[in-house]
Amino acid sequence: MQESRVQLALREISIIKQAMSSKKKYTPMKDSLNNFQKVLEENKKNGVQDIPRQEIQKILIPASKELKSAKFHTTLICFLLKLINLKVINDIQTSEDVLDYFLKIKEIQKDELHYKLIQSFMAFIHQDFINFRNYGFVEKCLTFVLFMKNSKMPIIQASAETSLDKLIELLSGSTQLIIAGQGFDDMNIIIDLDNQQEQNLQQATSNTPIDHQKEVQNLHSILSDLIKICDYTRPPWFPPSVPLDREFGLSSINSFLSNMGKFFTQFTTIQELLSNHLIQVIRKILAIPINMIKSSIIVVAFKCLTFLVDGPQSGEVWNILIQQIKSNEHSIHKNLGLQTLIYFVQSQIFLDQLLLLPLNEKNYILDIITLLSGLAKDISDPTELEQKRWMDMTSPTINLQQNSEVYPSDNGLVCRMLSEFQSRFVNSLCVYADQQKIQLGSLFKLQSTDKFYQIIEFTWKLNLRGIKYLLTKELDEQTLQNLLSAFSSYINIVGSIQMKAAQNAFIKTICEFCKPQTGQEFSKKHIQINKMVLNIANCLGNLLECSSWICIFKTFEECENYYLRNRLAKNSSQEEQIKTLDITILFQSLDQLFSQSPTYGNEHLITVMDAINQITIECLEQQTTLELKRSNSQFGDQKKYFSLSKLVELIKFNVFRLDIFWELIIAHFISVISSRNTNLVLNAADTLSQIIFYGFEHWTQFYKKNQQHHSEFIKEKWYKTDSIYQQTLFQPWIDMCALNQNDLKEIILNNVLKMLQNNGHEIQQKGWDSVLVLLLEIGSEQTTIFVKQGLACTEYIINQFLSNLNGEQIKKLFEIIEKYKSNSNEQNINFQICNMLWHLGDFITKNNSHNSEQNNILTNEELELYLPEIFQKLSLIALDPIPEIRHSAIHIFSNLLIHLNCQNLYSQWKKILENIFMKLMHNINNTFQEKNQNKDLDVTQWEETVKSVIQAFIKLIKKYFLIIDESSQEKDQDIELLIKETTPDLVVIFQQNKPFLSLEAAKQMRELFLYKPIVCLKNFSNVIDQISILFNQQYQDIKYIKTLILHIAPELLEFLNDIVKLASNILIEQVVDIYYKILEYPIIVHSKLDLIQNKIFFEDNLAPKQMMATLQQNLSKQPQKFVERMIANIHELIKEPPNNKFKHILIKRHLLQLNTVLDSNIDFFCQFQQLYETIIIAMRNNDQYLHFTETLNEDKSIYMIMAENYLQRAKTYLTSNAEGQLKILKTLQLVLPDKSVCENIQQQSKILNSENQLLQNQYIDEISQIYVNNPQLSDSSEFMEFIQKLYELSQFSKIAIHKLCILSENSKVLQYFLDASQKILQTSNSEQLNNDKKLIDLLNYLMQTKIPENSFISFISLDGQEISYGETSLLQSNIGHLFYLMPYLVQLIGHQQDDVRIKVQQVLSKVSQLVVKID
Repeated sequence: MQESRVQLALREISIIKQAMSSKKKYTPMKDSLNNFQKVLEENKKNGVQDIPRQEIQKILIPASKELKSAKFHTTLICFLLKLINLKVINDIQTSEDVLDYFLKIKEIQKDELHYKLIQSFMAFIHQDFINFRNYGFVEKCLTFVLFMKNSKMPIIQASAETSLDKLIELLSGSTQLIIAGQGFDDMNIIIDLDNQQEQNLQQATSNTPIDHQKEVQNLHSILSDLIKICDYTRPPWFPPSVPLDREFGLSSINSFLSNMGKFFTQFTTIQELLSNHLIQVIRKILAIPINMIKSSIIVVAFKCLTFLVDGPQSGEVWNILIQQIKSNEHSIHKNLGLQTLIYFVQSQIFLDQLLLLPLNEKNYILDIITLLSGLAKDISDPTELEQKRWMDMTSPTINLQQNSEVYPSDNGLVCRMLSEFQSRFVNSLCVYADQQKIQLGSLFKLQSTDKFYQIIEFTWKLNLRGIKYLLTKELDEQTLQNLLSAFSSYINIVGSIQMKAAQNAFIKTICEFCKPQTGQEFSKKHIQINKMVLNIANCLGNLLECSSWICIFKTFEECENYYLRNRLAKNSSQEEQIKTLDITILFQSLDQLFSQSPTYGNEHLITVMDAINQITIECLEQQTTLELKRSNSQFGDQKKYFSLSKLVELIKFNVFRLDIFWELIIAHFISVISSRNTNLVLNAADTLSQIIFYGFEHWTQFYKKNQQHHSEFIKEKWYKTDSIYQQTLFQPWIDMCALNQNDLKEIILNNVLKMLQNNGHEIQQKGWDSVLVLLLEIGSEQTTIFVKQGLACTEYIINQFLSNLNGEQIKKLFEIIEKYKSNSNEQNINFQICNMLWHLGDFITKNNSHNSEQNNILTNEELELYLPEIFQKLSLIALDPIPEIRHSAIHIFSNLLIHLNCQNLYSQWKKILENIFMKLMHNINNTFQEKNQNKDLDVTQWEETVKSVIQAFIKLIKKYFLIIDESSQEKDQDIELLIKETTPDLVVIFQQNKPFLSLEAAKQMRELFLYKPIVCLKNFSNVIDQISILFNQQYQDIKYIKTLILHIAPELLEFLNDIVKLASNILIEQVVDIYYKILEYPIIVHSKLDLIQNKIFFEDNLAPKQMMATLQQNLSKQPQKFVERMIANIHELIKEPPNNKFKHILIKRHLLQLNTVLDSNIDFFCQFQQLYETIIIAMRNNDQYLHFTETLNEDKSIYMIMAENYLQRAKTYLTSNAEGQLKILKTLQLVLPDKSVCENIQQQSKILNSENQLLQNQYIDEISQIYVNNPQLSDSSEFMEFIQKLYELSQFSKIAIHKLCILSENSKVLQYFLDASQKILQTSNSEQLNNDKKLIDLLNYLMQTKIPENSFISFISLDGQEISYGETSLLQSNIGHLFYLMPYLVQLIGHQQDDVRIKVQQVLSKVSQLVVKID
């Protein structure tokens, strides 16, 4: 819920009471606040919302009289400011009381207090308080503003300016006089709409009408007081302590006048005040010497004059301005007088005076024009200091409506003001012309009695004189540009109203200043004037008379030399660079000279053309002899270039009416081209070609927009029917060609190519006939000059526009190609012809019955006629001596055939491929074979050709296979026949021993195989044999060996891998043999030739894993012959220990890959078992296999890896397969290191010893586990062989005796276990530490072992002795083995080692316990 005003006031009172000190001096103040609070509370109870003024006065009185504390007043001001902002204080009387309080305490010198006063005072500068009805309050506000302005603190001074502006703005906007007045200038009236609505509402609801007379009186009073201040008289409200300030008064008056507009002119008292007092005060101010008055006061004085010119006092204002301008000295008065005058030139006031010119001889405007036009005559050139100051000025003139900086008047500024005057004067004329509906820029006939005509007649000579004087001066760039713009506007005016004499005078004048005088340089001023003349010709050309055009053309003709000489900068300075850039832009802008010429009438256009042609004719007349031509060559070239280029430009902008002046132009050019001036002839030919281009583009676009063939206004030769207009446009080229000049033919060919490139898609039948006639006629010349250009045109037609030609026109293309080909045998020409044949063939092959609905297509007869001819020509070109041409022909042949699309596709392919391409490939291979045998120099290039033809063949045959699948009933026979024909070529290629060629053949052979694998396998026997031969030969060429090993071998291995993927019986044994031959090939070569030394690093290529990865997936699908052949090759691979590290790496990698294969194909374990046995035993018995393991610091040897892998695989296999268990166990026990291995431990390498021990432990453990898990195997001979081996190893291996303990439950094992234990116990007297450890381990095993009871019944030891006390109960117990070994255990009681003795005592204790138990 929103609080009421009373509630807001109560809240603020409580806040200030809490903030107030308890000192005695604040007691009256507190009492006043308490009374105020009580009154408010009483009003609140009674529902009264008014705030008693007297209560607020009671607060202010003690505050302003007794208290001097800045802090207290700051607090109170905050309180009052809150009441104001909360609308608690909202009446004018209370506000005046508060303002009086502010004025009383301002003397307290505290910055904080003053800042708070300013802040609070700004709250009163509001539309609720400031209006002419509250004049007394306004006076107090002005008084306060003056105190602020006189403050020593800058921030308060700045606030004073803002406050004054705001105060005047509110006064001006709040007055009801604006509403009461009639006919005011709406543009200068500022109305606060919200405030106005509120006042209107108050007026409607109030019974008291607004007193406008009182407002006028108050306005008069305040203006009068301000004028007094300007006259150094103090009004009543002006504080005595504040010094008088003219600037304050003038600025305030200026603000009033600018904010209130012109409404004050409706009131006589205000007019009289301004006329009788303000103008006189301004005169006094302007009469004060410049050194005795501030320049800012002078500026404000002139600003005030701008509000006085429109009224009865205007005559005095004009007199003041003229007097200031006539001042001889360069002062600020003269400068501001000029600026004030210029301010009015473009206003309605000035224009109204201007219209009175023909009626009144004594006219201020004529005096001003006369004065200003002659003012520039006596101005001297500016000094360097003045020029620099102009460049630094941010504004060309001082804007009197803004507070811009003021500069004293000097020559440069006077010129600038005069230029501005001319600009604004001519703008005023343009405004009047617009008011009179005179359309400038178009010809308009006025009578001599017309006011506008008379004004121009009175003033143009004076203004032209003034401009001419100014143009002789050194002006800054912007001043000159303003002057030139005014000049252009004058020409627009006099040209539009057809004042010929004035137009010629203006054109002649400005053209005089385009060129430098003799001895002068082409300066920035000349550039700027040239730009303006160019702009006049471009924009106002339709207004210019013939004589004016001739003057302009001659001017640009002469200036063009200056452009050319100054297009390069003389130095690297920024100024020179800018100048050069401007000249370049100007030079380029000449091309746009006639951009407005489309507005010219036909007669005027032809007049301009005749004027341009005069320059060309003059050039021809001056060059009648060779000597004169040489002496004037530069002049003649320049004239010729200018005239022709301008003519082209003019036609370019008027090409839409080319049919109007076509005969005129052609006649002119024929006369020029028929002359003897070669340079001019050639340039005229180029120019005519450009015109043909513009005409072609125009008529093409015209007929696109206008679908009808022609209109009644178009001549017959420009009809659209059968593209007759194109024949008309191209006819001049045919006529030029008949002149039989080579230079002209070269120009024609260049332009024909350009036409094709830019507009070829728009050429139609008659146009194509003309183009082909040109090409054929020029190609018939027996010379090489035009071959390149002619073929370039022909090639472009073939590449882009074949579909636009009919059959007869395509036949002409063959004739054209034949003509140009017969004149040249250059390599590039042959290339072009290949390219053209390609596109011709491509078009012809695709142009079949499926496209019958298209226009301009070939018939079936034409198709069958051209197709074989193209392929036959390409096959002949493919045997060209130049390799690039051969390759291009082959490439084109293959691509054309691949994209061939016709009705009898299969028969066409079969005919072309078998009868043409296969013969071509055989010829190329035979040629290459012959050259290779003869060792010709170009054999390498023919090698590349063979590559190219192989690649093309594979692409073709792949497409052919698809066609056969769709169309042929005997597709298998066709395919097989083609592959059979290909095989001899592949064999020949491999026989040539060319590395990169062999590589390419291998790639393409593999690609062919992947497409038709079975058919290829059936026919590749010879090829595979030849591949095998590659790796049987001994080569001396290091480069070939490198390619063979690093590139060809990997590719062939991929090929072999693809064959393996088929899992076919065909050639499988050969494939496996070649595979291993390739694997071993680098090793064999390296043993005879150090490959590393020759930088052939083949280690990474050893044993690639692609085939093994394939076998990992499909080994089960491979035929048995494959597995057998593979095992045989691996046997051969490991037959001998590796003699170098690369053989070692190969074996290791390959066997690891084999392990991976068998890991995924565990069912094949039995087939590879013998292989593993051979590998492990061979490597275990020959430590040469371990040599490179040590050398290369490998973690495991191949032997260790294979043995571990075999053991693990056997375990896995036996887990799921009961079949063949004993056979596998037998092999495992055979692989297990035996007694001989252990006895020769000192003779073996450390790695082998270590690995044998590890393998021994692993094998013993795994085999034992198998027998434990399968007790039924204990009756087998294999089991006893294993026990026998454990027995033999028990003296060397701890795990062997341990496993004997585990297996001793079998009565057949007990005798081996006891005998082995007995031997160990007998060797216990040895002092070796290992024996002690072995003894302790055995004692532990003995204690842990429990044999079956009655195990010694019919027990016979290994030496054949029976036990003598077999019935002893101790012996037949589960620890009978301890009792059996008791004699050996007793011997150990006195053993030297404590650990042994303790362990023996434990054993004996265990036996004793059993003895006691039995007893």
